[in-house]
Amino acid sequence: MTRLETLCEAIRIHEGWWPMSRSWRNNNPGNLRWSKFQAGNKDNFSYFSSFTSGWLALWWDLWCKCNGLTRTKLTPESTLIDLFDVWAPSSDGNNPTKYATAVASRLGVTPYYKLKWFIEDIK
Repeated sequence: MTRLETLCEAIRIHEGWWPMSRSWRNNNPGNLRWSKFQAGNKDNFSYFSSFTSGWLALWWDLWCKCNGLTRTKLTPESTLIDLFDVWAPSSDGNNPTKYATAVASRLGVTPYYKLKWFIEDIK
């Protein structure tokens, strides 16, 4: 499993993937709000035709963010805290620092790990 896949898995777990949860019903392990791969949108969240489609959309979204290829202003030098300020902003009722800390703990890193670390093994 690549480092980026482990980040995807940590997000899937943190987002509450269990039978009948929103992410589970929508085949959306990252609870993405929009994806160019989505089949549609339910209650402001993307839904996908299969778990595989949702997983690949999560992977692609994170890969783009880690490479600095989105409008979010994230770059490979950004940290997990920076990522979750965008991914789960406090303006949406989230606690991005708590989210970053939980994911970092699951990954065995600090919340200050740079995003480039997650894509170094994907070349």
